[in-house]
Amino acid sequence: MEKKKTKKKLLKIILFSTGSLILLFILSFIPTLSLKTSDMKSIDGEWITVYYEKEEAAARDVFEWVEVESERVARALGFELPQGVDLYIYDSQKTFQTKKYGLTALLLNLDWYVGDNRGTRAMLTSPVDPGMHSYDSIKYETSVHEIIHAYNYVLNSNMPLWINEGLAGYLSNQNPQEWGFNPLQWHIPTLKQTRVSNPITFSNIGGYPFSYTYIEYLDKIYGWDNVLILAETNNFNEAFGKDEISIYDEWVEFLRAIDD
Repeated sequence: MEKKKTKKKLLKIILFSTGSLILLFILSFIPTLSLKTSDMKSIDGEWITVYYEKEEAAARDVFEWVEVESERVARALGFELPQGVDLYIYDSQKTFQTKKYGLTALLLNLDWYVGDNRGTRAMLTSPVDPGMHSYDSIKYETSVHEIIHAYNYVLNSNMPLWINEGLAGYLSNQNPQEWGFNPLQWHIPTLKQTRVSNPITFSNIGGYPFSYTYIEYLDKIYGWDNVLILAETNNFNEAFGKDEISIYDEWVEFLRAIDD
């Protein structure tokens, strides 16, 4: 009888502890329920609306750049009219990260993580809190990169990460060779690796610079109109008249010929 009571008590403790952990995990995602913070204001443009907190000067600085770039990006991706893309700028990198991944993001020490998107809503750390980046890189590069992701979502909500990031890097002019990237000094991702969907894995294989060169190759050899067909349909044969393996092999040869 005593053993049964002990087992029941132990079971209650386990259930209570498990329930508490689950509840804490759920509560940690409360910040993600709304991208707006309580004191956010907005700047409305023709092509984008920017929401910001207290750092108004920096937000207006970013807005002036992304309003022009948004039109360029939209037209490059085949849109003649604005698509309701918004940009949320957070004064603190920590606030931005919790808005995307909840309070657990604070445990990961992601000093490099300053931008993202959720559908047609781009998210950005204010350039006044750039982490390992700089004011200018966030203003001129990261902001446009994330806006491109928002337009990519409109174009194709199921766009593979490889193409999505490649387009974002290419259209935001983040040429990896300008900061010393040499693809021949890296292990070129395998075809299987180009299909990964995990952002961390993608980064670890050099996905950002390599996907840039992939889009660069497709644009140079097959033309931008065909790149857009791939981006919209995920169909290599429809876009290029060849399967994915053939295009991959061609791209690898393109990389190997860079120093020739």
